[in-house]
Amino acid sequence: MTSQPITVRLQPRRLEQLKAIAAALDLSVAEAVSHMIREKIAAGVIPDAIPGVIVRRVGDAVSIQIDDNEPATVAVDTARKIVETLRSVANGGTGIVELQPFDASKSFAVTKQGTGIKVQIPYHGPTAKKLADAPSFSADLTHDLASLIERAA
Repeated sequence: MTSQPITVRLQPRRLEQLKAIAAALDLSVAEAVSHMIREKIAAGVIPDAIPGVIVRRVGDAVSIQIDDNEPATVAVDTARKIVETLRSVANGGTGIVELQPFDASKSFAVTKQGTGIKVQIPYHGPTAKKLADAPSFSADLTHDLASLIERAA
């Protein structure tokens, strides 16, 4: 799954309507689209999921798989730290790299890069990738990721 923005072609009248929705909600156009998607999730029209992301509880741990990366299994307390960090960075806070070189199940990184947020789970261990290759999320999608992990934890 690409993390690059995709251009969507709209009829000019639809674009004006979308801009009017964004203005009425005091949101950017991208945030207005996210708002409408969340409304459809709340209404049960589409599942409460993020394409390419699988988060589930596995006994006393949480399994997190993003795109084609190996699933990372983290302790529940680590999952809760990830949730706090995701929300903090999405709200403009600084990134965190939780090293834990001797326990991959407790290592992760959430860092700001440009307008995106890089998420690397685990940060260390045999399945860890370079931070530069970690998936990137927008701030609003980072909040959704945090909610998925929180529910599993």
